[in-house]
Amino acid sequence: MLELSKKYKSGSAAEIIRDAILSGEISGEIGQKEFAESLGISRIPIREALISLQYHGLIEKMTNQHVRTIFPDDKAIREMFSDMSLLEIETLKTLAPGKIQHLSSLSQLEFHRELYTNAYSPLRKTYLRIITETYIAFILEHSDGAKISPVIENLKHSLDDMSILRAGYAVYAEVLASEFIRIRNDNRRKNHAEP
Repeated sequence: MLELSKKYKSGSAAEIIRDAILSGEISGEIGQKEFAESLGISRIPIREALISLQYHGLIEKMTNQHVRTIFPDDKAIREMFSDMSLLEIETLKTLAPGKIQHLSSLSQLEFHRELYTNAYSPLRKTYLRIITETYIAFILEHSDGAKISPVIENLKHSLDDMSILRAGYAVYAEVLASEFIRIRNDNRRKNHAEP
């Protein structure tokens, strides 16, 4: 039985389920009824949450009112952040110098939001938004930032030099991937250790 009700008071159903999937707390095939019972709410908000999670690529709907979680392996996580880096660099190339300078003053999440907002292709915009709002938001919520903060600050300081920026983004992508994998593995160990 899922144990999500304690967390429900602090966030929406979609956020709670997203975090449970990304942290490895839940996986496999799960029914809408089980989610509703675990959170102590009706199936309507669960359906809405699952639509959002399907859009973000975290679940796959099945025919029996169940969903299957989609959990990328370590290689896929690294590739996703590498792809994000390439797409953000392409977006940076299209920005005016004043806008690039403004990026260096933003928080990490706002930095990525500004980049996906300015992506020139709707497909790129969607992909970058999903990475930002699903994976980066998750990392920032569950990390102390000790490894990420210095890397994003170095990245922001190199926004006007494309040759340094590419190398900085490669490091940043690896740090994001490693931090996500660490958080997920820590949560899995904690969940398996609990009785």
